[in-house]
Amino acid sequence: MSAVPHLQKQLRELTTSPPAGFRVESEDLFTWTVWFSGPEGTPYAPGIYKAELRFPKEFPMEPPVFKVLSSFWHPNVYTDGKVCISILHPPGEDEMNTEETAMMRWTPIQTIRSVLLSVVSLLSDPDPKDAGAPANVGALVQYRKDRAAFNSLCQELAQKSLSELPPNFVPPQHEDRAECPVNYIAAVEMDYEDESDTEARTVSNCFGDELRQLREMGVAPEKSDSELLGLLAEVKGDVATLMERLM
Repeated sequence: MSAVPHLQKQLRELTTSPPAGFRVESEDLFTWTVWFSGPEGTPYAPGIYKAELRFPKEFPMEPPVFKVLSSFWHPNVYTDGKVCISILHPPGEDEMNTEETAMMRWTPIQTIRSVLLSVVSLLSDPDPKDAGAPANVGALVQYRKDRAAFNSLCQELAQKSLSELPPNFVPPQHEDRAECPVNYIAAVEMDYEDESDTEARTVSNCFGDELRQLREMGVAPEKSDSELLGLLAEVKGDVATLMERLM
């Protein structure tokens, strides 16, 4: 399955309606530039940082890589800028990290908007309980033992990020401009009894998100929404299993 239509749709949505504090741009469909603001109330404010999202050819079956290009100090950011969070880990389970379940890791139904929101959460809580092994041990030790020094270094790098912004840079919006999600579930016209109508609505409500993700990925465009909902019900909403059946 080609990643192109899936990436095109998500890029279009995020360039026009990004989450608050983010700006997304790209000239290469498989490599995006992401600008993000340090959240207020954290030592990363008022910095504006440059990052890069790289997508593998196997996307969305495999996760992208999120790398901060600006100088950055965080327990879950490697010294080369690569961000280490559950949603960016390959599908499956990690025997070395019992705190991280398979559901917390990347799955084909995840969206890039979810990745960006996870980054915000990471900045607001540098030491979450389910983080597993830190990417930057020095940053974690300093955060736990000398919070003042940790905050001071983050503030220093925040100011550095501002000094490195390109001329005439337009900062990310601080209000979420995301529109209400498009309802991808078409109304199903059925001339059955009310009981049948209720059952159809139940299936739609249960697997609406999964259907939306399949549509965004361009899976089985020849099938109607009601047909895909029926197939989703058969596999109990397991998108990966359904995609294997359809491929």
